[in-house]
Amino acid sequence: MKFDLDTAWRDAKRYAGDNSGLLSAIGGIFVFLPYALLLVVLPAIAEMPELPDNAGLEVAMEAMNAFYAKTWWAFAIAAVVVTIGQLAMLALLGSRTSPTVGEAIGIGGKAFLPAWLALVLQSLGVNFIVLLIVSVASLTGLGALAFVATVFSLGLALYLFTRFSLVLPIVAVEGEWNPFKALRSSWALTRGQGGRLLAFYLLLAVGASVVLAVVMLVTGLLLSLGGPTTEEVGSALVSAAAVTGVVTLATAVLAAVHRQFRRLERATPSVPPIHHD
Repeated sequence: MKFDLDTAWRDAKRYAGDNSGLLSAIGGIFVFLPYALLLVVLPAIAEMPELPDNAGLEVAMEAMNAFYAKTWWAFAIAAVVVTIGQLAMLALLGSRTSPTVGEAIGIGGKAFLPAWLALVLQSLGVNFIVLLIVSVASLTGLGALAFVATVFSLGLALYLFTRFSLVLPIVAVEGEWNPFKALRSSWALTRGQGGRLLAFYLLLAVGASVVLAVVMLVTGLLLSLGGPTTEEVGSALVSAAAVTGVVTLATAVLAAVHRQFRRLERATPSVPPIHHD
């Protein structure tokens, strides 16, 4: 049986709609507030570097490194908080015991460390493979080969991240605290379905990008009528609300995809082993 994109999308919308109040509470605490604070606090810590038109790559990299050297801790804290919020949402959507918001947040807090370890292992593994492919191609000295290898490695990275994309619901919903087993479980669940799942994610990403671009454009024009202060504060709040909506919907999608794959797993008949006399 194949993964059904339409079913996953309809399930995700239903999960988000049926639990909109509870998801809004978690999203407001763990996504909206951290993101809004980042937009307000970071300019007071370090201004984003403004580069001249003729600035080279080395100058741009030095400027960005200097910016992140001052602000990395803020991004790290926000990432931790948002991840806990996502795990809490997944616990809320995936559990059959209907936990309260407080119980879901408790599960998210307990699940953070194994989930974080799994995500780190995943990133290290994928980045190592990509770097290895690009490095080997670059050593040949052939520019065309290096370009093809770079494009191929980026596509491969997307595919690998897709195969490991169910790590968070496996940890939060199934209670799998072993990061290696969580990675292996996600890989096994998505076997033979990686291409369809990647296409589903890409379609959602394109659609969300278009909607966000329109929302930011319209609200930006309206806020600009109120003066610089209104525009600055309003843009921060609108951006935080937009990111909260995207994270909440993406989490509902993960919950729907995870549940569908478990249904497919149960529906697939197991092949008995062949015994030779």
